[in-house]
Amino acid sequence: MAATAPIRCDGKVTWMAFEPESYEHQLQEKTSAMRSLFGAVLAGVEVQIFPSMPAHFRQRARFAMCRFDGVLKFALFDKDAPRVAVDRFPVASREINELMPRLLAAVASSEALSTGLEACHFLGTQTGDMLVSLIYGEPMHSDWRGRRAAAEAMRAELSLPALLGRAKGTRVVLDRDSVDETYALHDGRRLTYRQVEGSFSNPSAAIRRWTGSASNHTVALATHFSHVLAVEIDRRLCAAAEHNLASNGVRNATVLAADSGRFCRSLLRKLDRGAKEAAAGRTAAPPDAELGGREEPTQPAAEAAAPSANPTTRWLEEARGRTDVILVDPPRCGLDADTLRLVSYFDHVLYISCNPEALLDNLQRGGLLQTHAVVRSAIFDHFAYTPHLECAVLLRRRTLCE
Repeated sequence: MAATAPIRCDGKVTWMAFEPESYEHQLQEKTSAMRSLFGAVLAGVEVQIFPSMPAHFRQRARFAMCRFDGVLKFALFDKDAPRVAVDRFPVASREINELMPRLLAAVASSEALSTGLEACHFLGTQTGDMLVSLIYGEPMHSDWRGRRAAAEAMRAELSLPALLGRAKGTRVVLDRDSVDETYALHDGRRLTYRQVEGSFSNPSAAIRRWTGSASNHTVALATHFSHVLAVEIDRRLCAAAEHNLASNGVRNATVLAADSGRFCRSLLRKLDRGAKEAAAGRTAAPPDAELGGREEPTQPAAEAAAPSANPTTRWLEEARGRTDVILVDPPRCGLDADTLRLVSYFDHVLYISCNPEALLDNLQRGGLLQTHAVVRSAIFDHFAYTPHLECAVLLRRRTLCE
């Protein structure tokens, strides 16, 4: 069998070393560095590793649009500037790579579409759905009709499922601002997800990872629980979450349109009050029973997704029985102090992190290791060829580990 030529990126950037022949070595170095960082925290703990495919693994790609010697090109940022021109991007899916030259030629030939164009974003799926976003550096108020006509013509020429233009204060959507992805799970289920433009979605479809913003965690995990609560502040993502729950037949979930920080602080006050009453010897429910509620059927997701003036009260009313599991997926900075205190009330904590250092800080300085022990861990290489690593730990209350 003839050997295939190694796939190369057109240019070199300092933040990515795209060398498929050394992928296994790069992953081993990253996992070894994480084990060294965590040290005794992971001693004796099973660590599962989920590798990436060596090429064409990303369903999402973003490029700057720049002129090199007067020629419009896709460009990669390096050292805070779009320095590296590319005609292809082999870490992105084959569908994105196939579309890139055709889209570039169509945009470059249209003055209406190329003038002021600063970036181009691709959002694809395993099933062939595709959304292209053209980002402009100046408002389109005066000439949006001309640009829309040119965009409609290009969309028809390229058979693009969806296209939108964005500028400060303006957004022009052709057909829709989302794609629908399908995942086949190891347990035989097939789940569909609506992924909205501008929000974070799973970049590597081959690695089963779900972000919380559109109830992606909830859809996959709800079958294992009697009731699930998802908190999201963005109303657009709440709508996507409602769609995802309904299209996958999930009826035991509640979506609250609320600020998670305010929700945590409000719930903490109730939990702290219950703990103080218990410490004083009063007849009171255990602290985590404050999260429980009446034994009544849960509402369908369509009804449960309606926002509440008091999200904590709504949750206390709708939750059934004990609530002893929490899943957190914070930004790179990790969990804030209030959320850490709230998390400590739960017996089981699944913590997903895109920044192992922030996770370790929450475990050690944040105090989670005082009440909980790490019982399992996993590594997801969503950012192959870069120093970044996604990881997860399952924590269990220490009194339950004895």
